[in-house]
Amino acid sequence: MPGRLVLLFARLLVVAPPTAVAAQPFTMPKVDVDYDKEVDFSTFRTFSWKEPEAAAKDPQMHTRIVWYVERELEKKGLRKAADGEGDLHVRYYAKGKESLKGTPSQGQTYLPGGAGQMSTSVDFQKVLAGTLIIELQRASDGKPVWRAGSEYGSIDKKRIDAETASAVRMLVSKYPPPAP
Repeated sequence: MPGRLVLLFARLLVVAPPTAVAAQPFTMPKVDVDYDKEVDFSTFRTFSWKEPEAAAKDPQMHTRIVWYVERELEKKGLRKAADGEGDLHVRYYAKGKESLKGTPSQGQTYLPGGAGQMSTSVDFQKVLAGTLIIELQRASDGKPVWRAGSEYGSIDKKRIDAETASAVRMLVSKYPPPAP
């Protein structure tokens, strides 16, 4: 009976070799924030758009980014100026690229009799990566008073819209900065 268990175990190892898969740690995108520490952000009530210097290449993505930013700023108590200039000018910078990401894995197969063979493989996936910066400028002098930026990515093209919405939400969550 013990000999049969050893033989069964050896067959299972040949059929389904164990692999050492490195765990992929979950990390939130880093948000970089910079602001003028001399500015009283409580005085700003309205905003208007300034033409982006580096707009999204896809017109639909541009429209989505504008909509997401407006929605998040309104949650922060800022209103879009009905006509004319607001207290703040809003502009964004967007850049996207498609690249490949490789995930390595190693494993060892065991053969009857104790011999084993080490193997290494790499799984490649297309990754969409984007950089998004949102900047608020004082309308009176055009001076930037607040800026937040982040890099984010998605493996699934169908999720890039949700990833962009999430990135905007993360960035605007840092507004207004803490009072000195």
